[in-house]
Amino acid sequence: MPSDEFLDGESLTGRQAAIIFAGFLGFIIGSGVLLVLARGLF
Repeated sequence: MPSDEFLDGESLTGRQAAIIFAGFLGFIIGSGVLLVLARGLF
């Protein structure tokens, strides 16, 4: 099963690191866009 990657007690795999990095980057970009939109509205 694919979920075995998340269950073995080893350090982060490449896929997990990529998912975390992509999520973090998306959060940063989304926050920046919301700030720009908020400044544009107010």
